[in-house]
Amino acid sequence: MSESKIQFEEIEGETELAPVDLYAPFLIAWAAEQGASDLFISDDENSVAVSMRIMGSVRIVRRLARHYGNQLQGHLRAISDAAAGNVVHPVEGRGSTVADDGKPIDFRLSALPTHYGQDVSIRLFDPTRFQSGLGALGFDDHELEDLQQILSEPHGLILVSGPVTSGKTSTLYAALKHINDGTRKIHTIEDPIEHPLRGVNQTKVNLRAKLDFSELLSAVLRHSPDVVMIGEIRDHQTATTAVRAASSGQLVLATVHADSCAQAISVMRQYQVNPAFLGSTLVAVINQRLFRRLDEASAEEIASGDDLTTNPRIRERLAGTSPRLCREGQDGFASLTCLPELMRHSHDLEQAIINGAPTNELETIAVQSGMLTLVEAAELRILRGQTTAVEMCRLLDAPHLAPLLARYRQEA
Repeated sequence: MSESKIQFEEIEGETELAPVDLYAPFLIAWAAEQGASDLFISDDENSVAVSMRIMGSVRIVRRLARHYGNQLQGHLRAISDAAAGNVVHPVEGRGSTVADDGKPIDFRLSALPTHYGQDVSIRLFDPTRFQSGLGALGFDDHELEDLQQILSEPHGLILVSGPVTSGKTSTLYAALKHINDGTRKIHTIEDPIEHPLRGVNQTKVNLRAKLDFSELLSAVLRHSPDVVMIGEIRDHQTATTAVRAASSGQLVLATVHADSCAQAISVMRQYQVNPAFLGSTLVAVINQRLFRRLDEASAEEIASGDDLTTNPRIRERLAGTSPRLCREGQDGFASLTCLPELMRHSHDLEQAIINGAPTNELETIAVQSGMLTLVEAAELRILRGQTTAVEMCRLLDAPHLAPLLARYRQEA
């Protein structure tokens, strides 16, 4: 779709010439063309703001007249089967449209009442996003080898942690694609199902029917799966059942909300799982964020030299390559990619979990076994010239990166 069809300018209270039934698919297709992950149509004091999130940053692209914006919100809810007439309660729905080039665009809609009206949030799904393998996640060669070894385990518990929009689902889907060689029966429990996976049995949580993660997990285990993926562990029953399944011969992959690998273990303990089962079944924890990666062709080197780091673990992973700092070139950032922290099972870690060791002790044990912390992984990517110190300090609360940030600002 060309921008001549709809001029997306930031104009206060503008009424579009196109009817909403034409404008809505144009808007979604245009946002997808721009690489947006989310589209928001939100009532504010004087208008309806249209904004989108691209590579983690939100920007307003249009302000619509109130009556036109509300019609657009209603139409989007209608085509998403999201109770278009109900503006009092939060509602959800799903829909799809087709771009000018024939490419399908699937989306999930959520609408929430706000002070000035409502906020309609649309998550856009790129059909190719979940078709990528492990190599497309952004893990380096060392991390990728660890991940492949983790996924080769026949049974046990693999946790993927991180905040919202940290790429956990993409990692899980890539892992399932890697595992799905036709020799094992795979079931997933998701909320919602973000992409159909061929050869995988996928079930959606349905809270209206009182089918939550816990209820569905118990039912799935009666179907003799070899691999189970749980969209999110969020209560005692799901956590306990997941650990017991992992100790009974299934490979269980699940997400939890935590800021680090060690904290993910603490979250599981807060759900009062048996520490002996947790310690013995835990294969690995993958904690991650998404960072903006520089466009390699236009990135500009501003400093280099061994004085940029004193960390011997970072120098070892640089494998003889000179550390360097880069800044954005003409094309800025090219993509969002994964920043991972990988904690693997060890005898010492297992005993620490069983003995109730605090979070900082769990992390120390993992580091002694070779784990790079999230901050160290960030430093490594800065010194490889893959991103900037400013970007990583925006993403992480990391005083350890302050010297690199100061050097970056001095040179830039």
